[in-house]
Amino acid sequence: MHRVRVAKEAVVAGRIRLRGAELRHLRDVLRLRAGARVEIFDGEGSSWIAEVAASSARAVELSPIRPLARRTESTLSLTLAVALARGAKLDWVIEKTTELGVSRIVPFVSERTVPERGGGARLQRWRRIADAAAAQSGRTVCPAIDDVRTFAEVLALRPGHERAVFFWEEEASAAPCERDPATRSALLVTGAEGGFSAAESSAAREAGFTLAGLGPRILRAETAAVVAAALAQLLWGDLAAC
Repeated sequence: MHRVRVAKEAVVAGRIRLRGAELRHLRDVLRLRAGARVEIFDGEGSSWIAEVAASSARAVELSPIRPLARRTESTLSLTLAVALARGAKLDWVIEKTTELGVSRIVPFVSERTVPERGGGARLQRWRRIADAAAAQSGRTVCPAIDDVRTFAEVLALRPGHERAVFFWEEEASAAPCERDPATRSALLVTGAEGGFSAAESSAAREAGFTLAGLGPRILRAETAAVVAAALAQLLWGDLAAC
């Protein structure tokens, strides 16, 4: 069954009215007509089975039939701070880590970040990618995607998390390996394609982060971000039962 995210404000008098991109997706891409059923979710934790009640050139109306009780959200509130990368690499990171259950993604600039243009259009694209990945993976909550932050702003997020790990390719210490399902929040920081500088790693340590590596091999920036998210879910989240 197709899954579609809908905004809460689209619900009017017990019906859901879709316009714009959502309308085009249901009508022109999925080709759904009156009577077809879809799963809808609001990105904030709720989902329903709904039926297409009416379809026109201007709008598609859905009628909710019954709520669904999905258990696809991790017990771990996981924030991933990931340095900007060239091209579409960050698009891929956002897609894959959304599938892994991250709660928040914080793109940031660091000393070795290669600046790229994009501004608000880039942020909106990242949020669309996260929405699509949440729909595909059965999630009911879409991760928050922050606007681009500075390195200092990322370090300032430390006090709001039980665990905070700064992954640096030159750190000899291994990644955390103790399972602790009681952990409820974690902040992970992964670097740019050129890695972090020694000064940045020192600043992270002083800010209260645990410095860790990801094994004996040098991973690409986008690979490191996905591996870090998977590792956190294994140790402290909902992959721990595997």
